[in-house]
Amino acid sequence: MNFLIDCILDAWHDTWLMLPLLYAAYLIIEYFERKDSKDDKLFFGLQKYGPLVGALIGLIPQCGFSILAAMLFVQGNITLGTLAAVFIATSDEAIPILLAEPSLFSSLLILLACKFCIGIAGGFFIDRIMFPHQKILRFEDMPEEEDEEQYEEDEQAASSCPCCYPQYPMWISALLRTVKIFIFVFLTTVAFNMLIGWIGEQTLSKFLLTGTVFQPLLAALFGFIPNCAATVILCQLFALGQLSFGSLLAGLITNAGLGFLVLFQYGEKKSTIGKLALILWIIASLSGLGAMWITTLI
Repeated sequence: MNFLIDCILDAWHDTWLMLPLLYAAYLIIEYFERKDSKDDKLFFGLQKYGPLVGALIGLIPQCGFSILAAMLFVQGNITLGTLAAVFIATSDEAIPILLAEPSLFSSLLILLACKFCIGIAGGFFIDRIMFPHQKILRFEDMPEEEDEEQYEEDEQAASSCPCCYPQYPMWISALLRTVKIFIFVFLTTVAFNMLIGWIGEQTLSKFLLTGTVFQPLLAALFGFIPNCAATVILCQLFALGQLSFGSLLAGLITNAGLGFLVLFQYGEKKSTIGKLALILWIIASLSGLGAMWITTLI
């Protein structure tokens, strides 16, 4: 019993300071999410510049963009490379969590830069080399009424994300999201404190393949879990020193929010989903291994 209490107290000591920073981060995110963005420039940019714009909007900490990108792909409005770029750059809850840890600011900036560059490179490689003859339905060729109706449907789908609370005022929604993620972080920290206490840090490191070339591959598979809990666990393992930066990068490249679930929900071919998942896993694994190799040289 005393061991459990000690683990809980240690976890509280390690995490409570992130509460105000986490809340501030979510207030900022809520502000940008609620801005009136009824502007087709974003959609036209996805078609005109493809992976470049896809990687850029993927960096914005809003899971609705991966949902919208998946829907646009199912409708034939964007290429597979553009969709992949959005998925690669998406970081789900990683940005507010890492923002709430001042010691990890530099890691967050490097992470975002890597995901942006990998998203662009991976997206253009898919479109120009792997699948160069994709045909998409241009927005300018669609009837205006259909555009409006589709926009409304996309807006509703994006706002239906379970991690958001648009029905409440901004400060309440940000508070609910802060509490929800903080509970995830706190419970994860308690669990890993208990694991380290029971089996030892060295044993846990071996179990997580810490320091081996297999950890990024394993993290990339773990990242496919379509839930913010996966992001929380990846970030907490990194903060505890049990996950390398390369493994964190690999896990967050494949963690595309609810994007893959939308592809299944709207009837995209399973073969296409499988190809996309395999491509993302390969990109994530190679990126993670590359980052691991570079960090050993520094």
